[in-house]
Amino acid sequence: MPKIYRNIEVTLDRADEILKELLTEYHRSLRAKEVNDKTTQLIHDICEKLRSALDRTARRYWEIHIAPSLSEEDKAAALIYFPIAKDQSGLDSFLGRWRWKAVKSSHQPVYDFLLGLQPFKDNNNKWLDVLNDLAIQGKHIDLVPQKKTEAQRIVVERGSASVSWDPSAVTFGGGPGVSVFIAGAPIDPRTQRIVPTPGVTERIETWVSFIIEGHNVNAAGFCKESCAGTRAIVSEMSERFDLS
Repeated sequence: MPKIYRNIEVTLDRADEILKELLTEYHRSLRAKEVNDKTTQLIHDICEKLRSALDRTARRYWEIHIAPSLSEEDKAAALIYFPIAKDQSGLDSFLGRWRWKAVKSSHQPVYDFLLGLQPFKDNNNKWLDVLNDLAIQGKHIDLVPQKKTEAQRIVVERGSASVSWDPSAVTFGGGPGVSVFIAGAPIDPRTQRIVPTPGVTERIETWVSFIIEGHNVNAAGFCKESCAGTRAIVSEMSERFDLS
C-alpha cells in the first residue's frame, strides 16, 4: 500500500480504532434493542476523523504543489478543504477557494482526480456526501438521530427446501374450498402461520439494524465503508501526487 504522510495515517488509524469500538457498542445496542448515546457519538467521531484526513490531504497537496506559486496575499486568503460538492459548479467554487486561478491550468490531473470522486459523478461515491453531512451536522447542530428498524420474516423449511416471506407485505387468503400450502404445510388464514405438519418446521426471525435518519444507510455498514474508502482515497492521492 502507498505510504501516507504519517500525521494523516495516525488519524486514519484512530478512525479504525473507533470503528472497532463502535461495532462493539452497535451490537450491544442491537441486543438491547435501543440506540445508546455512545453509539451515536462514536459515529460522529469517526466521521470527524475521516473528514479531517481528507481535508489535510488536500491541504498537503496545496502546500507542496500550489502554494509556492501563489502570492502572499493569495496564500493568506486561501481556504483549503477536500471538495465534496453537489454539482460541477459547486466543485469549481470549492476549488476556487484554493486561490489557484492563476496556476490552475498546471494542475489538471488533481482536478480530474477530485472530479472523479464526486457523488454527482458516480453514485458509488454517495458515502462521501453522507460523511460530509454527518461531520458538519455533528459539529454545528447535533448528532444525527438514528432510528431502529425491525422486519420480521417467517421461514418455513422442509428438508433442504426453504421458503420465507415478510408477513407485513404478504397475506395468504382462505375460505371455503381455498387452501394455501407452503412446503406441504397448509397456512391458517387466521394466524398466517402454518398448521403443524410432520417434517415441516417454522420459525420467526427478527432482523434488526440501525439506520442513520435522513440518509437511509445502515450505521455500521456506512462507517466500515467510509473508513476503507477514505483510506483508499488518501493512499491513491498520496501516491499519484507525491504527498507522503
